[in-house]
Amino acid sequence: MKSIRFQLILCFFLASVVQLMAHIGPRNGNRPAGTTAENRAVCRPGISELDMDVNNVRARLRTGGDVWWDGSRGLYVVPKPAEGQPAVSSIFAGGVWVGGRDKAGNIKLAGVTYRSLTDNFDWFPGPLDVAGQTDEPICKNWDRFFSVDGDAVRNHIAAYDATVANGGQYSCDSIPVDVLYWPGQGNPYWNDKYDFELPDQSLGAFWDEDGDGLYDPCKGDFPTIEIRDCEPADRNKAKELIPDEMVFWIYNDNGGVHRLTAGDAIQMEVQVQSFAYATNDEINDMSFYRYKLINRADSDIIDCYFAMWVDPDLGCYSDDYTGCDVGRSLAYTYNEDGLDGSDGINCAGGTNTYKDRIPMIGTDYFRGPRGPKIFLKDNDGNILYDSDGKKILIDPTPGTGEFDTLIELGMTSFIYTNNCAIGSPDPATCDPEDRDEPFYNNLRGLWRNGEPITYGGTGYNPGTGTDTVKYVFPDNPSFDGGWSMCEEGLGFGDRRTLQATGPLLLQPGAINELIIGAVWVPDVAHPCPDISKIKNADDVAQALFDNCFDITDGPDAPDITAVELDRQLVLALTNDELGSNNAFLAYAERDLRTANDSVFYKFEGYKVFQLANPSVTAQELSDVSKARLVLQTDIKNGVS
Repeated sequence: MKSIRFQLILCFFLASVVQLMAHIGPRNGNRPAGTTAENRAVCRPGISELDMDVNNVRARLRTGGDVWWDGSRGLYVVPKPAEGQPAVSSIFAGGVWVGGRDKAGNIKLAGVTYRSLTDNFDWFPGPLDVAGQTDEPICKNWDRFFSVDGDAVRNHIAAYDATVANGGQYSCDSIPVDVLYWPGQGNPYWNDKYDFELPDQSLGAFWDEDGDGLYDPCKGDFPTIEIRDCEPADRNKAKELIPDEMVFWIYNDNGGVHRLTAGDAIQMEVQVQSFAYATNDEINDMSFYRYKLINRADSDIIDCYFAMWVDPDLGCYSDDYTGCDVGRSLAYTYNEDGLDGSDGINCAGGTNTYKDRIPMIGTDYFRGPRGPKIFLKDNDGNILYDSDGKKILIDPTPGTGEFDTLIELGMTSFIYTNNCAIGSPDPATCDPEDRDEPFYNNLRGLWRNGEPITYGGTGYNPGTGTDTVKYVFPDNPSFDGGWSMCEEGLGFGDRRTLQATGPLLLQPGAINELIIGAVWVPDVAHPCPDISKIKNADDVAQALFDNCFDITDGPDAPDITAVELDRQLVLALTNDELGSNNAFLAYAERDLRTANDSVFYKFEGYKVFQLANPSVTAQELSDVSKARLVLQTDIKNGVS
């Protein structure tokens, strides 16, 4: 008997009830020492690193407030290369900035750019206590990540449910270690692994099966992502908040002096959830980041701004253009010409490039902080206006006059800065350095010398008029006569972007969210590309956010029993009646991309492929050199 081994991937046909078919950054000199709010001991900057790589993105995470690089190389790698192929990064580095003033006018600010272990850092690992303090042992203990695999969480849930259904006692020994030692508040098993205590506060989010406020996976609790206004009403809804990979870590700005910005410490604690999904659509090329920012200070910070700083090196670092879609709060980066490189497809320093198949990368500012807004009634008392005269479609309140409430402010400015070592930029547009004021000016949507953005050219046109704006390059690069870097014909440059929100009053104990999605699309025609493709991908990401990351999962994979015969392989495909969402082949799920609640995807059948090797992805199934269709089977129901 000759034995033939196949490598298989199952592809699901879906049909809806409406017949839908389915570089090197700058190194600044020594900074003037900022002050810190009486921190008990100076902490070291974070040293731990981890790759999140469950889908087509391999994103480097770090515990020092920065992401997407390792201290020398950009490591937001997409597409994830096959073994032996070069890795090309679309982003060099990124991180959160927060800044404002105390009542005496002093700048309190924390940011991140190109930190090292000895300089250019404002953030430190770990949480703050209720007084906004930390010390070196706490920082050291929390210089780590807590990562959970989505399948491990789902297997834990299925095992717990099966045990309960059979009237048995769930065995804690069977719980995956990442689930068992998740840093949920009050985890009783924590000290079985770690020799330091959990702080008595909200940490890693979880579904609380018995509602006691404490994380105990032996009682059916499990990790989830946490999004404001997406609190699950029941266990089934909580299961939708399980991504395919989730990473949690904490950092703060009060572990020592601020050696990047020289700003005074805010006493800000930042809890991060990074997560991603493995799919066969655009979401497979995305990653998401939820920053929970907790103000531990005991006094107000006025004129406060939050921002996401990104150095988007799209392969080669010196030939990128950037722009924004204001309505989508989307910043995007594309290539200057039709080849990625400083010299043809080669890049100085040996940086890998995308050659002639150039993608686009974008960062969507899904949610920013909340700030007070004044609202006014009209004469009829039925519509409320904000103080700028814009209609706000919310229910009116009784009485007359004005009132204020907290609303999400969204992206209020978008600015870029230049690496002064590349090209010949105006010094006022270069990266901020040496002291807090230039960083704070950029946060406010100004150039580092305090000059406003003005329409046209590079955006820096001092003394040319009063046509000031808050967003640079808001037009599609393919539009003739629009304001874009491509239309302006700007030269080579290494550029960074800042998406900011403010001003707002940051009060003691305030908790805000900053939620970022990184979206990527391959093979965009350059130069002066049309941005429809990145906008469409961003719309998919926005729909996912708007629906509380309740992803359209597709049918669960069946259990496969294989029998090898002579030159033949017999497969039996079955769907577990307890744990599968496709039991009895009855899968149905609403399409999140439409507002029509009657549009569903339904299971229609299987495709079985023979693959050339284990690294072939779903996106490569049409490549006959990598995958061959060996069987297609459909449900007989009139849907072709």
